[in-house]
Order: sequence, then structure tokens, then C-alpha cells
Amino acid sequence: MSPTIVVLEVETRFEEEERLDEFQKGVKHLCERGITKVPRKYILPALERPVLTKKDDATSFKLPVIDFDQLQGPNRVHALKSLSKACEEYGFFQLVNHGIACQSIVDMIEAGRKFFELSFEERSKYMSKDLRAPVRCSSLLAFFSDRAEASGGELL
Repeated sequence: MSPTIVVLEVETRFEEEERLDEFQKGVKHLCERGITKVPRKYILPALERPVLTKKDDATSFKLPVIDFDQLQGPNRVHALKSLSKACEEYGFFQLVNHGIACQSIVDMIEAGRKFFELSFEERSKYMSKDLRAPVRCSSLLAFFSDRAEASGGELL
């Protein structure tokens, strides 16, 4: 009996190069264009993919929590070490006691949602690498050019 072979349809190098400009426009733009294949840029090599074990299930995951008050008080050194560890090991954390009003957070999330609902042409007006620009956005593409494209989300 022959083994089952799973074929993942990915783009060839030529197809990928043809879409380079499309990549610059982001995942949303690719989806809007009716993408039918997973671009190679978004696929981690098999040896770099995480291997899940039973201990990795969602119930055992503990999100690092950083208490902003602790960064201002006598436990500052410990809080900074916790912050450093969260950044190095997780890449994200939950910040509590930051003093930002809940409505401000809701408004920021809504503004982000509205921005990414804009057409690419409208969003591209804000694309800039100029750090002095009053309003700008850019892609993480430069940071991940040799690896699978990373994606992020939000957590409050």
C-alpha cells in the first residue's frame, strides 16, 4: 500500500516574482484580488514550523501580564525583567494599569478597523518610511524578507 501524499499548492518562484508588487500591498489586497495559491513568502519551511504537544494546548497558555504601576514603583527592576522576558520569549504581552481610558482603546481599534477597510489606493496615501511624517503606515515586509511573513493581531 503506497503512502498518502498531501500536496500543498504553492506558487512557483516565477509566479511569486510576478506578484512581488502585490505582496507590497498586503494580505488584504491579495485576498481582494482573489488569490488562489498560498504565496511562498507566507509559508514557514517545514523544519521551522512549531510542533505542538499536548502541553501546548490553549488551556495551558499563560499570556505575560505587565503591570505599568510596577514600572513606576519600587519593583521597577523586577518589572523591567518581566517586560524584557515577555518581549524576548513571547513577542507580546498584556499591559494593565496603564491609565488609558477604555473608550480611547475602543476608539483606536475602530480607527484601525476603518483604516484597513479602505481600498489599497486610499491606504497607500499614508505609506511612508519617513519617521517625521505626521501620519504614516508601512509594511513589515522588510523585516521578514527572508522568512515567512509574520502576522499579528490584537489583544486587550
